[in-house]
Amino acid sequence: MTTFRAWLAACRPKTLVAAVAPIALGGAVVAAYSGDLGLWADPAFLCILLSCLGFALCVQVACNFANDLGDSLRGADTAARVGPRRVVSGGDLSPAAMRYGIWIACLLALVLGAPVALLSPWLLLAGLLAIACALAYTLGPFPLAYHGLGDVFVVGCFGVQATVLTAWALCTPDLMGCGCSTPPMPWAPALLAGLGLGLLADNILVANNARDYETDLAVAKRTTVVRFGRGFARNLHGFNSILGLACLGHVFGWAPMVLLPLALWQHLAFRKAAQPADFLPFLGRAAGLMLLATILCVTATCLGWVPADSLWMR
Repeated sequence: MTTFRAWLAACRPKTLVAAVAPIALGGAVVAAYSGDLGLWADPAFLCILLSCLGFALCVQVACNFANDLGDSLRGADTAARVGPRRVVSGGDLSPAAMRYGIWIACLLALVLGAPVALLSPWLLLAGLLAIACALAYTLGPFPLAYHGLGDVFVVGCFGVQATVLTAWALCTPDLMGCGCSTPPMPWAPALLAGLGLGLLADNILVANNARDYETDLAVAKRTTVVRFGRGFARNLHGFNSILGLACLGHVFGWAPMVLLPLALWQHLAFRKAAQPADFLPFLGRAAGLMLLATILCVTATCLGWVPADSLWMR
């Protein structure tokens, strides 16, 4: 594998939807609950949204790099593992090179997120915390993924935190002197939308951990699947799918709920998976469902389909 292809594989492009979706959803929540769909054409609104997007993508890449490095150092990625090749354990990139990659991704995150960080010291602090959590997922003295906290991390960071912080940044009073007005912060819908999206994102991790059950067990990587078994993973997959769409439906109306038949079909197929290779397709399917739900929520907002009875969540 060439160096470029190795770095590209380490970025794990299919997972980047988990970074894009909450940023788009945060913008949709603000536009829908401010009652001003013209915000999508506001240069200041778009500047902040793009800054949040750049930051989120770089943090996701840093998290992926850290995961590749951490699992290699702890022996979780062995020849017995089923799934995409990991570049450090596969010898395509050295641990030292991956450490440099992590630092570069974090630095780019800070640079691209600077317009948002300048809005408020609280947003700067939240951004630094997001980077720290991303690195702590599989690195450091208490790697979250190795102590059964991976699902909490995904729902909290790639769902609630990313969505709410994006909405908060878009609603922060102007401190940069551009003179633009800011809408009120819709806390309740932002929190609920972030929770729904986080639950859908967690199904990517559930499928990953169900696939890696045997190899994770061998190295004492105590994911929730290792702790409670694949039967728990099957039940969690269904819970995440239904409750995730229900949360989004409560915020954005009927549009995301049209995906319920697709979610149920995916879940029924997931329940039949038994061998590690059987779980491989469900990572992409979970990401696809998350992406489709985000597109429908944004579309519902742009077309004014968010029902009036949802607006009590202001």
